[in-house]
Amino acid sequence: MSKRNKIRVALSSFLVLAIVVTCAAVYQSGSKSTPNEKELVKNEENPSDEAMTTEEKPEEESQDANTTQVEGTREVPEEADTQAEAVQEPAEEQNESADASAAENTQPEADTQDASAEVDNQAAAMAPDVNFTESSLMEWPVSGQVVIDYDMEHTVYFPTLNEYKYSPAIAISSEVDTPVASVANGQVVSVEESVETGTTVTVDLGNGYQAIYGQLKDVAFQPEQYVEAGATLGYVNEPTKYYTKEGANLYFELKKDGSPLDPIQYLP
Repeated sequence: MSKRNKIRVALSSFLVLAIVVTCAAVYQSGSKSTPNEKELVKNEENPSDEAMTTEEKPEEESQDANTTQVEGTREVPEEADTQAEAVQEPAEEQNESADASAAENTQPEADTQDASAEVDNQAAAMAPDVNFTESSLMEWPVSGQVVIDYDMEHTVYFPTLNEYKYSPAIAISSEVDTPVASVANGQVVSVEESVETGTTVTVDLGNGYQAIYGQLKDVAFQPEQYVEAGATLGYVNEPTKYYTKEGANLYFELKKDGSPLDPIQYLP
């Protein structure tokens, strides 16, 4: 064979080999592309699914958002309840403080009433026995001469008035500022001013008896106070215009159920 023919055969063999190799490569590439096509098909199918999924997700997200909003709206009443409770708590505290204040205000009143009751009980315990009777004797209120006698049956002469009239009391001569003693245990009924007898003290002796002291000053007792026999009621004052000629004296009267009695009958 000639050299030229050998070259042709070699080229032909090379071409055949190249074609075979190319065909093999094409075949292999075709077999590999099939899965890619399948994947492409799947990918082409997936977008719709993904789109569906994407469309469903917003709904879920919107539902979640709505749920969150609803949950948010639910939280508001809880805050309102908390605020209401906060408002109620101060109100309850105010009520408690008001009750405490009322209790505190009531307690001093109760204490005052108790103190007053104790004072009354002590006063009652310390009060002298007020029980003057027909057989009782009095103490002299002052020492002195009787310048006007008691007489409700015959008239008596009054020097200052220059007239005769009935005398329901006695007038005992005494110096100004002489202490006037209580003739018996009793309770002061009144302390009054009289034109005729000046400052006049009426004392309840019990059992309807009353002792009346006139022309006094510096009286040491008030109405409703108790006085023991011999205690100083006050002091002899200057005489009123009804007794100027008689001089300073104590006007003293004794009554039983409002009717005058002769004091001398009950004095020692």
